[in-house]
Amino acid sequence: MKKNNFLNLINFLLCVLTTFFIISCSPQEPEIIDTTPESPLPYNSPHLTLGLPIDADPTDDYILVRYQYVLSYNKDLNVCNWVSWELNSNWYGDVSRYSGNFLQDPLLPDGYYRVKHADYTNSGFDRGHMVRSEERTATEEDNRSTFYMTNILPQTPDLNQGVWLNLEYHMENLCKKENKLLFVISGGIFHSKRKINNIVTIPDSCFKIVIILEKGQTLKDITEQTPVIAVVMPNIAGVRRDSWEIYRTTISRIESSTGYSFLNRVDKKIGDVLKRK
Repeated sequence: MKKNNFLNLINFLLCVLTTFFIISCSPQEPEIIDTTPESPLPYNSPHLTLGLPIDADPTDDYILVRYQYVLSYNKDLNVCNWVSWELNSNWYGDVSRYSGNFLQDPLLPDGYYRVKHADYTNSGFDRGHMVRSEERTATEEDNRSTFYMTNILPQTPDLNQGVWLNLEYHMENLCKKENKLLFVISGGIFHSKRKINNIVTIPDSCFKIVIILEKGQTLKDITEQTPVIAVVMPNIAGVRRDSWEIYRTTISRIESSTGYSFLNRVDKKIGDVLKRK
């Protein structure tokens, strides 16, 4: 009996070591920092329901997992590559907008430059939220989390306060008036690599991908008929009064422009159809 117990223990330890070796040797997963005690594994985050966006070079993807959203941070650009989040009516509330300066992100590791509020001052660019402040108003902590500079991209005032905001209003109406569940991925497209004060890289355009479900639905409910919004908006002056619909594109084109693969947890056949919508 004791011998059997000993053999069982040895087999268990071998399984654990094998699993650890497989995980540690995986070449595709960028480093992940999870700050959500309720979700010890990245894919347990509702914000990664569609999958972790991946490109050919994971070394410039530092993944931060918060309760409110998940993002990939680029230490060379000093901005996010993308931010991914779930959105439904539960995330909206009555909390007032955080009134202090935008915040340096304490979760970035040593050696990373931590962008600060003053880096944007007098630059001519807004501190453009990816996860909108209004989309996290259920609690003060939720709202404050949207003001970390890792959730921010430099946007022209016409983009940030105009056409980009109009799409955010549309998303709010989908959640509040139509009881929809949205899965959103947003970020920048960088070609010219212009920078603010030689620090913060300015995107040439900004993209947003929105997968639209009914509230209460899950990944398995995504079909070829699932509605999709995909836009790329130029980060220039003069777009304030534009309709967001004129910037519609396909997820496939966004993948080509960014180098990232999206919808990686969606059934491939279904995902391929959605990417062409």
